[in-house]
Amino acid sequence: MPPLAHRLAVPLQADEVLSPRLVYVHATPLRPDPDWGCDALYFRLPDRDAAVEGRVTFEGLDAVRVCRGEHRPFKLAEPREQGDWVYEISDAPWLNERHAYEVAHYQTPLIGRYHHYLFTFHDQFVEAIAEGIWLDRPDPLRPRDVPSDHPLVYLDETAAPEPRTSPTGLRWELRRSPKADSVLMRDSELCSQRLYQFNLILDAESHESASVWLRTVDGQTTCYLKRSWVGTVASRAGLAQPEDFFDAWEQHVAEVADRRRVMGKPLA
Repeated sequence: MPPLAHRLAVPLQADEVLSPRLVYVHATPLRPDPDWGCDALYFRLPDRDAAVEGRVTFEGLDAVRVCRGEHRPFKLAEPREQGDWVYEISDAPWLNERHAYEVAHYQTPLIGRYHHYLFTFHDQFVEAIAEGIWLDRPDPLRPRDVPSDHPLVYLDETAAPEPRTSPTGLRWELRRSPKADSVLMRDSELCSQRLYQFNLILDAESHESASVWLRTVDGQTTCYLKRSWVGTVASRAGLAQPEDFFDAWEQHVAEVADRRRVMGKPLA
């Protein structure tokens, strides 16, 4: 099948003529560069206010490329409507190429998790391969800052901790996203949403150890329990509750407790 561009509904409209600004610093919204922020695509909004910009940030950005021309690099899957400017490419050769490279060198498959996005600005086109995208209006005075309610950042600033104690004796905290379920479900169509956060308390300090993420792709909603450097350790269809992942979480906590006992470190 030839690659086709399918319109993607997004909450912000870009000016159809003015050029975008692409910032690539190999930094994520969770861990932004102190000087340049995170990888992002800045664009002017239709009101032409020089102080007002929109921004696209990326979940799991793998690759970007930019080109210009009088014609879009891909045919449209359906007739264009006024305001269309973000598309997802089906049967994308570039995504297949990146998938083959990652599998060959790192055993990390992209097909099924990553998407090929196209952003159109008159005769300029930006493409990205990423797990998801998020659109917002950054603070005009601090345009590189990532807000505390960004779906990819920790919940520490926006959600109160619920103290818990594991059967192993280790203490931990549960945090729940303060956003309504309907908002999370809607937003999960563009980008993974941090639904719950599990923090272990070790040596009197609380740090995120795992999170439950909500993602909707092609109408299918799934929740994933993920740990840093480990990836997905459990999943559940639909909108899950934190208790749905307690078995997998307690298994991890027990492993941490065992290691601390061997090392002679306290659990409480």
